[in-house]
Amino acid sequence: MKVILSSCAMLLGVLLGIPGYAAERLVPYDDFNATHLDPDKWFGEEYGVAFPSANMEAIRQIQDNRLRLMYRSYGQTGSDSGRPRNELGLIFRNSAAVTAMQAAVQVTDVATTGCPGNPEPTVTWAMLGGRFFGSAASPPGGEVSDMVAYIGVMRESGSPAPPDVLRARSVVFLCTNRPCTAGSEIHSQDLGPVKRGERARLRVQWDRDNHRFIFQRDDAPEVFAPYAVSDTAPPGLSVKLLDAMHFVPNCTATPRPMAFIETWFDDVLVNESVAPRAGR
Repeated sequence: MKVILSSCAMLLGVLLGIPGYAAERLVPYDDFNATHLDPDKWFGEEYGVAFPSANMEAIRQIQDNRLRLMYRSYGQTGSDSGRPRNELGLIFRNSAAVTAMQAAVQVTDVATTGCPGNPEPTVTWAMLGGRFFGSAASPPGGEVSDMVAYIGVMRESGSPAPPDVLRARSVVFLCTNRPCTAGSEIHSQDLGPVKRGERARLRVQWDRDNHRFIFQRDDAPEVFAPYAVSDTAPPGLSVKLLDAMHFVPNCTATPRPMAFIETWFDDVLVNESVAPRAGR
């Protein structure tokens, strides 16, 4: 009996010595009840893969005590293949430490038009997420193997749904090139319809201990997205953000394909260790 107890104590000691990554509770980060965006919490970004960019209209501001993102992009005209990504976002200042985030998302206006000669649809997103780890060490300036996870509200051209109906969706994507325009989709799940003007509470969380991501819309059951790659390396590009994101196909026909979205974010929560001390 003493031998068994001694062995159990040794095993417990070994287990306690293994570093863990227990999920932290979510606490308030920003409710945008201010005149201007807080530079100690955020910095802005606009990103376009194609050059010259066809991003034509962009607004990022606090309005009515919420974050407003308004964004319009057009397709390039040189071919009928390919679909560049364009983004207007607000990045967490300490992105590397963010492992979970939640926000209220409301899309108040949206439009997408496709290209008759390009089979890829135009897609617009209002989303929160980012790059959580690298499945292998990326080269300097890399992002080659970053794991991306996000949850959002989206609409694509050609959708049979009424024009005021979008879809909530969760996605996990493993990048295989530097701008992350190529890779493998590890997870994608529809989380139901969202009407234009409807407020949806969305959450994404990295559960490193169990090698998975956790997604949730409002009070619906959590959705689990496991992965089977190494998660010990940092991402090549450490970024977590609130984002308006467009995928607009290249097109030689006129009028150009177009993506437009006006979205509002509010009541942002993050894992406790990242939040400002006053919000803990």
